[in-house]
This record gives sequence, C-alpha cells and structure tokens, in this order.
Amino acid sequence: MEPYQYVLQELLKVPDSYEAGEDEIRMHCPVCGHPKSKLYVGLHRGLLPRKVLVYDCKHCNFQGSVGNRFFKLFNIEPITEYTKSLAKITRSIYKIVNPVTGMVKNDFKIPDIINPNDQFKLDYLAKRFGRQLTIEDIKEYKIVLNFKDFCIFNKINPIKYLETDDYNKIRYAKFLFNEYTDHFVGMLSVDNNKINFRNINSVALKDKRYMVHNFDKHIQNPYFYMVDRPFDIMCKTPTIVMTEGNYDIIGAKELYYSDEDYSTVFVAVGTRKAYPRALNQLMKMTGFLNAKIHIYADNDVDLRDPDEDLCVNWYRRMFKDLRYIFEDITLNFNVAVDNTGKLCKDFGNLSNPVKLVKREI
Repeated sequence: MEPYQYVLQELLKVPDSYEAGEDEIRMHCPVCGHPKSKLYVGLHRGLLPRKVLVYDCKHCNFQGSVGNRFFKLFNIEPITEYTKSLAKITRSIYKIVNPVTGMVKNDFKIPDIINPNDQFKLDYLAKRFGRQLTIEDIKEYKIVLNFKDFCIFNKINPIKYLETDDYNKIRYAKFLFNEYTDHFVGMLSVDNNKINFRNINSVALKDKRYMVHNFDKHIQNPYFYMVDRPFDIMCKTPTIVMTEGNYDIIGAKELYYSDEDYSTVFVAVGTRKAYPRALNQLMKMTGFLNAKIHIYADNDVDLRDPDEDLCVNWYRRMFKDLRYIFEDITLNFNVAVDNTGKLCKDFGNLSNPVKLVKREI
C-alpha cells in the first residue's frame, strides 16, 4: 500500500468522512465547521509522481497540502513515511535553485487568463501607462491581477506558509487574502516569493497604499523585481535600467525602450540603498560586465545635496566601489511639475508629465 493510501484510510476513520471518488474523500472542515462535508482530500493531479495529497474546503477556501499540521487538526499521529515523501516531492516541484547565483525561487507562474471581475484593475493600469495592457503585458510585467486566481493557478495555499496554528494570525491572513484578491493589484518579485501589492480601492485598508505578501519566510533573497523578458547574454553593448519602484521601471521601459533589441534588462531594486546589491546580483545573473547603467531616480527633497542639485553626489558616493566595473552610469530625473505646481518626481505614472534631466556619475 502506498503511503498516501494509508493516510486516506486513517482520515476515513474520522466521523462523517466518506469516499468521494478514486483516491479522494470528503470530510467536515475543522476551520469553518460547515454542517456538510465540504472538505475534499485527494491526490494532487498536477504532480508527477502522483503521491501528494491536498485538501480544499469548498465553503471557506481552506486549502493546502496534507501534512503534520493537517493531521493535528484531526488528532491523528504523524505518518512518517508519507510526510518524508511529501517533503521530498514538494522541494523538487516548487523550488528552483540557480547554480550560478545561488538564488532560490518558487516555481510560480502568472496565469494566462484575465478574470472579468478585474477590469477595473486593468483600467487603473491603463491610466498609469497610457495604453491598454494585453495578457502578454500582464505576463511580461509579472502582474498579479487576482490573488486568488494566482494561488489556484499555481496550486498553492498562502495560509500554509504562516507555519502557525494561531487562530488570530490565520484569520487576519484570510482577511488579507480576500482584500488582495478584490481590491489590490500586485507584481511578483524576481524570486517569485513576494508580491508587492498596490491598493486600488480597499476601504478596510485605505491607509495602506502598498503592502507586500511574502510566501515563504525561509527564502531569504533580497527583494528586487525584474521584467520577465529574454535578454541576449552575448550582446556587445548591454544596458541595465534600474529604478526603485516597480511602476517606475515599467514606466521607464514604456517611455524610452519600446524598440530595444533584447540587450537590456529592467530592474526595480526596492530602496535607494539597494542599488549596489542589486547590481552585484545582476552581474551573476547576466554576465553583463561594463554595461551601461541607466538609473531613473526618485528626486525626493530629503536627499538633495546642498552643492549640487538632484542629490547627484549622494549617488556618486553610493556607486564609488562599482565605478571600475561600470564606467557609464547615468542618472535620469523627472523634474516636471503637474498642473498644481507639484514636482512629479518619478516615472511610475505616465498620466503625469515627464521632463527628463540627466547627470553622469
């Protein structure tokens, strides 16, 4: 008997559990307590070999892979042979380790469909980028329009990554799951482990403009976002385009690099101080040495340098240890003002005016 079959036999001993098909049973959900047996437990049909059990409550969306925490909910002792095989298969299916960079990635993909309920999110993005986005754009920019659809498409349960039985934490995570699904649009990080969500119309989280969802806390890669497109590692004159924010890098690409020839990579680093760290990682990923560096920088007032405009000296100090590798580093600033006279500052919303000023460092 296979280990998963033994698990199903043990679960069938739980009151009111019954067989629902080949290698599948139905049970009462221990989370929502629905009076009917709404919790399905069966083999994960998308995995090879087919040895992993998953559960899915059709009432409360309680989902995940059957393991020790699931057994505990039904007072079942851990089934060692099964959990060992589960851990081995899960690592091989969901994690990818780059042998060159050492980066650990989740094997998640952007869904190739658009939920009609998310049209208002597409309208929001179209306003920011000055055109309608296609499904190809959604995948290239790693846009998560619908969090629930993303999780279903990748057969993942974000709740399981909490690694806790704390009721309040689980309840809050489920609240966020619904808010992200209904009111936010996100972008997936380069390691597929974080989604940077932008609040579109959430009332419950109206004070949260951006929120980051982290799937697996055991993946410790520094954050950065990269446009998912091929690049020519043999090109003679590579270019690395960098910004702080995800929307800024997309805006810069849409404005200035619509005709580029796969010799350019586009990266958002998250914060100002992360530029050198991200460049070091990119050198490992691309092999681009002595590339041209184009930075589309935020020009916040608190970083202005008293003896030179637009905080150029601050960037020069930050990149001083990389100057021997990258001789051509250009800072680009948006110094346009909107119709109220306010400085636009960045490139993340193309409905605002753009006036480019360049500085070499």
